[in-house]
Amino acid sequence: MLGKVTWPPLAIALLAGMLPPSPAVGQASYTLQPGDTVQVWMAQSQDLRRDVVVGPDGGISLPLAGHVLAQGQTLLELEQTLRERLRPLFRQADLTLMLRPGRDAVIYVVGEVTEPGAFPYRSNMTVLHAIAVAGGIYRAAVLPADQDRSVIVARQVDDGKQRLRELSARILRLEGEIAGRSSILDDSNASQDPLLVQEQALMEARALTVATLEDAQRQAKQLNDRNMQALEEQVETVTRRIELARDRLKSVSNLIARGGAESSQRNRHEAEIAELEGRISALTTEMVATERAANAETARYQAARQERQTQLLTDLQAARRAYDETTERLSDSKRIMSIYGASASAAQDRSERTIGYVIIRMRDGIASELEAAETSVLQPGDLVRVRYAEHPQSTAATPNLAASASTAIGRASTSAVPETQ
Repeated sequence: MLGKVTWPPLAIALLAGMLPPSPAVGQASYTLQPGDTVQVWMAQSQDLRRDVVVGPDGGISLPLAGHVLAQGQTLLELEQTLRERLRPLFRQADLTLMLRPGRDAVIYVVGEVTEPGAFPYRSNMTVLHAIAVAGGIYRAAVLPADQDRSVIVARQVDDGKQRLRELSARILRLEGEIAGRSSILDDSNASQDPLLVQEQALMEARALTVATLEDAQRQAKQLNDRNMQALEEQVETVTRRIELARDRLKSVSNLIARGGAESSQRNRHEAEIAELEGRISALTTEMVATERAANAETARYQAARQERQTQLLTDLQAARRAYDETTERLSDSKRIMSIYGASASAAQDRSERTIGYVIIRMRDGIASELEAAETSVLQPGDLVRVRYAEHPQSTAATPNLAASASTAIGRASTSAVPETQ
């Protein structure tokens, strides 16, 4: 039968030091940090039974208690703080706090990274580790599809500019033709713009066609005038012959009345007069037909001139409308090209600039800004801002990062570490 063993006091102390501390002892000595989850239970109020997460600013929010700074406090200290907050509402608050296991600490990465956000913290984590888990440095390179599209848009811009030059020369030529000018060239553009030279040649060819029509009209008018003059002379000759015939008829009639001539002679003179009067009628009819033909030819010529002027105005309006439409399309193409150009320029600009790192760290609810390198070691709750260094010639002021740290961390952590209700 075994007897009772008595341990020396020193052995008991050594054995106690070798045993792991109980969870209660660990929680009693642990100070809360951002990202920790605290389970709150209160007998008097069901609204205060919930899990809360210590935010990036080191605080927690509870109904009736409001916002309370938890960072740096132990669970017992935070429990006492909450009791003091709730004392006006509950005389003896039956309040219990527990640190929930399984909630990893987080760090935040923002700025020039591919996927900014909140990420789990690992022991001895560096800035370079943080950039790696955030997808690496953001490179705004132009995609191959965008490069192909930029080539197409650049060609459209060149075609649009050429089209505008062609339309400008055409509009200048049409305006000149309508105004009756013979040339659109002057000393300043006679040898510089081949499009104007081409339009000038077209203008001269069209002017030659118009001159040919005008010459034909002039010759036709002269011919009609000569025909009318000849007919008028014939009518005048026949009229004199009729007058002479009537004088002879009168003499013959007197002789016949005195018995000195036969009546057949009078008949011959009357027939001659009738024939001459018929000739006058035919000549008059021919004169009317000639005049009518001349008027019809003049009307056709005037109609052709008017039709040409109308066609010139129609062509001018169409050219101006095409000019406006081309100008609008060219403006759109230039705007698209500027976007591609800005992307390529930004990518080139980034490739020529150096990367800088800043760590925003919360201490006692105050954000401090620390310049960092790739090998700088992070702490739980740190925010890493990755940014390109300013050019030497840039005079833009750097924003106060520390002043906006709490807001930035809060935005990054809202979706990554939601509060459990």
